[in-house]
Amino acid sequence: MFLSHLNEIQRRSFMALVTKMALADGKVAPEEVAVLDDIAHALGNPKPVPAEEIYGAINITPFDTEKSRFITILGMLVVAYSDHKFHVDESTVLSETIEAFGIADAKLVPMKTWAQKQADLINELYDLIN
Repeated sequence: MFLSHLNEIQRRSFMALVTKMALADGKVAPEEVAVLDDIAHALGNPKPVPAEEIYGAINITPFDTEKSRFITILGMLVVAYSDHKFHVDESTVLSETIEAFGIADAKLVPMKTWAQKQADLINELYDLIN
């Protein structure tokens, strides 16, 4: 997901947001755990994110570039799609983040398409190796 384009501060906030997405519906599916583990590994297994960053208000301050905002939304979408259920509470977290980032609706369609494909590929990979 091009996570190498995020700086250290963005990576920590990214991890908080994708975790917030996984927890939004009140349960974390095994597929979401696998994706979060893959993300953490890709980020170099960062320090645990404090609970207030996950459960508190969405912090968009670190995402000061369009690229970092797009990467973050893509990551959140992959987590949301990974369990094949896009819950209304996940949609709320996503909508709040999209609004805070100022991402135009027209750009969301290709982002959602890409994220769905990515989530499907990740699930397919785990099906193959398990």
